[in-house]
Amino acid sequence: MIKPKNDRNLVSREGKWYLDFTFRGKRIRQFGGYTKDQARNTLAKVRIALLDDRLGFNGSESLGAIRLKKKRGTFGEYTRSVLDSAEWKAKRSAERNETSFKNLNRAFGSTPLSDIKPGTVRRYITDRIEKDGAAPASANRELSLLKSILYTAESDELIPSNPIRGRKVKKLEENNKRDKVILGLELTDEKLALLVDGAEDYLKPILRLALTTGMRRNEILCAKWKDFNLTLGTLRIPAEIAKTKRERVVPVDPVLCAEIDSLPRLGEYVFINPETGRRRKDVRGGFEAACKSTGIETGRRHGFVFHDLRHIAAYHLVKTTDIVTAAEILGHADPKMTMRYVHPTDADKHEAVKRVAERLFSTRQKVDIAPETAVQKVVENRIQIH
Repeated sequence: MIKPKNDRNLVSREGKWYLDFTFRGKRIRQFGGYTKDQARNTLAKVRIALLDDRLGFNGSESLGAIRLKKKRGTFGEYTRSVLDSAEWKAKRSAERNETSFKNLNRAFGSTPLSDIKPGTVRRYITDRIEKDGAAPASANRELSLLKSILYTAESDELIPSNPIRGRKVKKLEENNKRDKVILGLELTDEKLALLVDGAEDYLKPILRLALTTGMRRNEILCAKWKDFNLTLGTLRIPAEIAKTKRERVVPVDPVLCAEIDSLPRLGEYVFINPETGRRRKDVRGGFEAACKSTGIETGRRHGFVFHDLRHIAAYHLVKTTDIVTAAEILGHADPKMTMRYVHPTDADKHEAVKRVAERLFSTRQKVDIAPETAVQKVVENRIQIH
């Protein structure tokens, strides 16, 4: 078989084909494709563009366009290189970006950056909601990452402009109110105690911290021994790991203080994975296992998630103390934010009205009421849901 003359300008390396030839004394090397046929086609297009550019013709693709294509890669390759950069690794959203990238990569991994269009992104968002059952908040986070990556690619001059810039693809409306989901799970105090008791030993103090202080998962897992003060019974949350970027000091229950103090000091972080010797980055598996053993449904849409522990802590704090103190413990700059986490139950409402009535009419003669009227039965037998 006669080898085509042009094949001498094609080089195979690590499963990819590259162009390597000289034009007017200048050596030109660039990616050609994943197969030899693709590389041959690319070579032909590049040569035509070079000739058009030299002769001054306005071809379908100018030399500038070819050079731009040379820089372009697939979404998966480019995003991986961006997320691995020191700048992006230092972002607070680094861990979340990795999760979003896994989902985006399944759809756009092999797609050239220039081929991502608003229509394909809208279809992706629709499929994530309707086929995958993703929450609107998750889809919005993935859309935000995709948009940021495309803006970065535009800044790097890999694409002319971000195809989904501005509001070309709109975010979905989010319903972040978890009160109906949490109330529907009927999480009594006894059930929450069973959840903690049924968890693995490493997870118990983590759950107790979340339930009593409302600390966020990342705040707990990033806690360092130097920030834990056994004498004062406090845990300092540095500004760099706080969501609000404001340092705060959280009081810790004395019994929990002693439990934390008894943990082995395997490094600078309080919660270390002994198998890796590094801090724990996630407790989802252990949390879901503890929920399953207690009969609590898990899942973002209709079940219990770790962040719901913060809602429960806010509920108890507001019932126990004033709203300003609760907001300080939870790390809310505005007490109005605290109210988003408070879910008064029907029993709470009945108790509030009962106390008002007792305060207003305590001096009046009490009316004898049967110990268990129909209404009283409903209220007293109602499960105290948090």
